[in-house]
Amino acid sequence: MAVRKSNRLSLQQVGPIKAADVVFGDLTVIVGPQATGKSIFLQTLKLVLDRDHIHDTFRHHSVSFNGDSGAFLGGYYGKGMAAAWNKDGSQLRWNGKQATLPDLAKPSKGKQREEKLFFIPAQRVMSLTRGMTQNFGQFDYGDPYTLRYFSDTVHDLLQNEFGAKGELFPQPNRLNDTLRKPITQHLYGTAKLAVDSKDFTKRLVLNVPGHKEGLPYTAWSAGQREFTPLLLGLYWLCPAGGTSRRDDIEWVVIEEPEMGLHPQGIEAVLLLVLELMKRGYKVVLSTHSPVVLDLVWALQEFKQLGGTESDVRKLLNLRAGGYANELGKAVLKKDLRVYFFSRDNEVKNISRLSPLSDETAEAEWGGLVGFASRTGQVIADVVNRTESQPKAKRRNTAAKVEAPAQ
Repeated sequence: MAVRKSNRLSLQQVGPIKAADVVFGDLTVIVGPQATGKSIFLQTLKLVLDRDHIHDTFRHHSVSFNGDSGAFLGGYYGKGMAAAWNKDGSQLRWNGKQATLPDLAKPSKGKQREEKLFFIPAQRVMSLTRGMTQNFGQFDYGDPYTLRYFSDTVHDLLQNEFGAKGELFPQPNRLNDTLRKPITQHLYGTAKLAVDSKDFTKRLVLNVPGHKEGLPYTAWSAGQREFTPLLLGLYWLCPAGGTSRRDDIEWVVIEEPEMGLHPQGIEAVLLLVLELMKRGYKVVLSTHSPVVLDLVWALQEFKQLGGTESDVRKLLNLRAGGYANELGKAVLKKDLRVYFFSRDNEVKNISRLSPLSDETAEAEWGGLVGFASRTGQVIADVVNRTESQPKAKRRNTAAKVEAPAQ
């Protein structure tokens, strides 16, 4: 049996990151509070994988840094972010090979310049302005490269590949019906995502039964506005026809896929994440949602306890069928990992997600279930205290609580 090659990114003293040593699986989930360096880490992953493609893209759009590494880093990460690298203390290693951000700020002489990682950023809602897609040049210096490039990709998709199509969702040749149904049920309802070309401008609208005109972008729910650019990015990654993956792309990063969504909507998005894994992409997520870790924990337990594709289907609320069975079998073969980023300590591997772990970071899933755990404990304490009181005192206490306000 062939040994699977692991990819490893290590950062020390880069921005708020004290020390991060992450070995990636087929699905890698990153959790942690705000301002702990999760985005910097993920953007650095793209930079080490796509260094020359990034430089070529800037050059294609007539953006020149004239060899100024600080200017490049500000243009890539965001204005002012060049200071994240300290020449005396910062370290970076990719698969054991040492590098520096100033080095990566200059193109190499390599011949492999194809993009390997597609990045769907947390700011993806900014790729649509009043329902119109934005190209690379409509952003300014200092806007993160990952946002600019994602937006440009979605813009190109709508202007060209979907240019002649009025309806974008549902699209029968884009996603399996098993994936489309939860999106319809939990995100768009009876509305259809469409392109409106009135006034010689292509805008995204939602066509609702009984409405003569499509609902404009500003009238959508927050979840619909957040999800739609994510859906378009997934369309790009999942080409129509018999093609499984897009070009040379091997990796997909999605920041905060849960943004704006009800837990049922998050479940629909997680099905799409599993579809990416089934197609052979290595997926990296950052999240603040315990729903994401619920899925990872369940899959980890299934693998350890001999769970089957039937268990996966029950978890995902999928009926038995060819596609659902294949999806369940595929994800049980995948390597899943979870890392916790904190402000004061090194990044920790909490992949077991054991509620019984002595490590607070693992037991509380990086703080995502800390409040719920504390709530349960406090209520249990109150119940125990109440039950230890004499019955008469308990009745008096209950009567005071139930008494209506005068």
